Amino acid sequence: MFKKLIAIIFAFSFTSAQAQNLEEFTVENIHFHMGVIAAFAEVVNLEVKQVGLSELFTEEEATKWEPVVKHIAERNGVEYYRENDFLVTDLFPASKTNGLTLFVIYKDDTLDKYLALKKRKAELIASNKYDAAGRREIAVGFGEILDYSDEVIERLIKSNGAGN
Repeated sequence: MFKKLIAIIFAFSFTSAQAQNLEEFTVENIHFHMGVIAAFAEVVNLEVKQVGLSELFTEEEATKWEPVVKHIAERNGVEYYRENDFLVTDLFPASKTNGLTLFVIYKDDTLDKYLALKKRKAELIASNKYDAAGRREIAVGFGEILDYSDEVIERLIKSNGAGN
């Protein structure tokens, strides 16, 4: 069972990256995108991951498909949060999320951790302390919520031009 979950996570890490190019969500391809959400809902419910992130949607697409996301979350015993202002960190390029919506799949207090990290970032910015150390703090904190290894967090930070 554990090997299957690892295989699912590994497969979705590649398909998710490839699917980040915004495309029109249609009846023909929505099954794939909802399958990604269902897989994340399952691994969050099984406590393999604290959180899963859906594909990116336009506001209109998110509204259209939110009832399906709600059904998937309920069926899997998890919660979802519609995120219109995604936490931008040095893990991912801001251009990938600007103006887009995604669904955060979570369980228990994970949403509180995510929202606290967003608040912490805002506090750092307001106090002019969102410098290299502040940026790193937020990126590492978000990577930990995503259950990324230290090595993956470092690689993502470096690949986005930070941490050099």
